[in-house]
Amino acid sequence: MTDRQDRRTAELLYNADILCMDDARSRAEALIHADGRILFTGSEAAARDYLSAQGLKTAEKDGRGSCVLPGFIDTHLHPMLMAVFYYNADLNGVSSPARMAEIIKDKAARTAPGEWVLGLQLDEKLLPSGALPDRHILDGICPDKPLVLFKRDGHSLTANTCALEAAGLTSWRGTVQGGTVECDAAGLPTGIFRENAVGLIMEKFQGPDPGTLLESTRATLRKLPAQGITSIGAILQTDREGPSGASGQFESDLMAALAADSPFSIYAILIGQAVPDMRALAEKGLADPSKGHKAAAFKIFADGTLGSCTACMHQGFFDRPHQTGYMTLGEEEIYRRMEEAHLKDLQICIHAIGDKAVATCAALYERLLRQHPRQDHRHRIEHASVVPPGTLKQMAALGIAVSCQPLFIRSEKHWLHERLGPERAAQAYPFRSFLEAGILIAGSSDAPIESTSVLDAIECCVTRDDFETAQALSVDQALALYTRNAARLQFEETEKGTLEPGKRADFVRLEHNPHDVPPADIGKIRVLETVWQGQTTFER
Repeated sequence: MTDRQDRRTAELLYNADILCMDDARSRAEALIHADGRILFTGSEAAARDYLSAQGLKTAEKDGRGSCVLPGFIDTHLHPMLMAVFYYNADLNGVSSPARMAEIIKDKAARTAPGEWVLGLQLDEKLLPSGALPDRHILDGICPDKPLVLFKRDGHSLTANTCALEAAGLTSWRGTVQGGTVECDAAGLPTGIFRENAVGLIMEKFQGPDPGTLLESTRATLRKLPAQGITSIGAILQTDREGPSGASGQFESDLMAALAADSPFSIYAILIGQAVPDMRALAEKGLADPSKGHKAAAFKIFADGTLGSCTACMHQGFFDRPHQTGYMTLGEEEIYRRMEEAHLKDLQICIHAIGDKAVATCAALYERLLRQHPRQDHRHRIEHASVVPPGTLKQMAALGIAVSCQPLFIRSEKHWLHERLGPERAAQAYPFRSFLEAGILIAGSSDAPIESTSVLDAIECCVTRDDFETAQALSVDQALALYTRNAARLQFEETEKGTLEPGKRADFVRLEHNPHDVPPADIGKIRVLETVWQGQTTFER
């Protein structure tokens, strides 16, 4: 930095309100970066003195009073499922059966021969019946093509008779470990499948050809910088196990093919029945230090969701007392996978939503770390939606981190109290309790389940949309979930998450400082520019 012969071109961003998000919560009015790295933050006068002293050629950019933050990090999303949602019928927010039928018929008319019709994001709580439509209702909408509608949480689906016939399930009478096939009075499938049973249908699913899926994924991912996102935690299947079923077994290969020209860094989190060969995936492109890509984590599904009543609970759901959900894998199988990943020095990410599932996984982590101690493991629980105080203390003592999804609150608030009851609702999405217990917590979208709008999620952290507001965060705490905390969750705190000299030049310029607007307006703030490794990936 002191070599006066260095004639690199640096960019000076000035006239900005820069929130560095470092330990001191420093604020600056100017930032200098070159070759993808931050060189300086401070006052404009000091920045110009620095440039003069270093003898650097300079390009200048007037920030026009915009607010600058570290680039946003979404720690948990599903890239290929996002592309599938982009390509298929969107039922998000649909409350009318007539409108649902209209959308499905339109999609069916545009679906190629041999390809299934797929509808997504259906929230049956918005329909007059309050229930998922069965195969007979779907037959009336689409009688001649296989049709599958996924519930909003992605853990349940309903299929028409054509889809059941294609999967050989019209008279199926078996059982599925960790899953449910709903049947009528005659014992025949109604078309509704939950958790691991979803794979029975999706095993035969015929979607778009790989080329179309690749291009859809590329187009979908290129929208992320518009949200200020510079890094993602990408959930990727490596075999038939996972939310995409058999059709998702090539997700990691497809993502590797896209990694070279992705406009953000990728932290790959792999799903599979066995821990995949990380070295082979790295060689395909999922590990590239120059772009910040790495494959370093392994995901395990332990239970279902609150929406499908498949989250594993200590006691029955308040509105369905006879149902307690279930674990989707046996405890010993979960532990086997945990141990294999842990011994390969990978980060473990376990999907656990119900209070019993979270407690069970915390106990398994305690067993694992007692048998195989490892410092600074940063093993995670994904979601951790309902957590009793005792489990919070255990997680904190073990150093277990959490990847949370604030926008789940916005989607579920209209039925959460009814589903959980007053005592457990107070323990739902306990963001403030996590922080007060000393648990590392970072934010994510779980896209396509929720929007990738980070600012909407930050707003929801602060306002809680009036749901159990005792768990609300300050604006600074909410910003940290998507910057410094998220970087630490991914073992990247020396590279990103704060705006400090030496770190990657990943930052976002916002129209307003989130601290300076009413909390309910944070989601309305516009992203003006996103910069990843010193290059603009989005500009308004």
